[in-house]
Amino acid sequence: MKGVPHLIELNNKFRERGFEIVAVSDEDAGTIEKFVKDKGINYGIIKASNVLKTYGGTGYPSAWVLDVEGKVIWKGHPAGLTDAMVEDWVKDLAPVKVTKEVHKVLKNAVEAYNKGEFGKAESEVDKYLSSDDPVVKADAEFVDGVIEKRRAVGEAKAAKARDLGDLPKLAKLLEAEAKAFDGSEHGKKCGEEAKSIKASKEFKDCVKAQSELDKLKPKINDMKAEKAKKALEKIARDFPNTPAGKEAAELAKDF
Repeated sequence: MKGVPHLIELNNKFRERGFEIVAVSDEDAGTIEKFVKDKGINYGIIKASNVLKTYGGTGYPSAWVLDVEGKVIWKGHPAGLTDAMVEDWVKDLAPVKVTKEVHKVLKNAVEAYNKGEFGKAESEVDKYLSSDDPVVKADAEFVDGVIEKRRAVGEAKAAKARDLGDLPKLAKLLEAEAKAFDGSEHGKKCGEEAKSIKASKEFKDCVKAQSELDKLKPKINDMKAEKAKKALEKIARDFPNTPAGKEAAELAKDF
């Protein structure tokens, strides 16, 4: 309870710089809604269980900080989070919005960025990167740097999905990037890769494996152990290089 005002302050200060706070509770919806209203919470709260098991922790309250790839880079008590720590984490992140005052000629670029239209923002900025006006040039370079950070964030997420062989997730990420960076070389490249991936046999295998695993999971606990194991092993055997196939192989070990 004591940590709530602290988290509200952190959210106010850093949310537009790429640092997002999400609280997790396994309580009923009514209790959560009352807590949000009574405490004036301005960050997201989701209902979930097994968080301690997933990320590791000794009890409540616990906090975890994940990087753009979903890797835990810090864990501890929420009160242990400091402005300096968050400042260090967000220094290389792309802000959600550009809040810095820039020259008026860059107004369209900033508005486009803040709407998530990064390709349009890039096109607008390019007009002023070689400006003879040092103020305009400096501001254009600043906004261009923000766009580059945003592009790097997207590339990092795509790289993780690519490394994991999660082609459906990769295709979805690339399609989102293609839309956000529409009109730019980056957007074109992402769109072409997404199209190529979705046409591949590997992508279709990933989709099919996930579909089969999703159908099997709700039935597992009601099946005889040997039958459940065989069903999981079949998915693992048929789709060994897919995320669902690998998950099935791990689940089979429990039987």
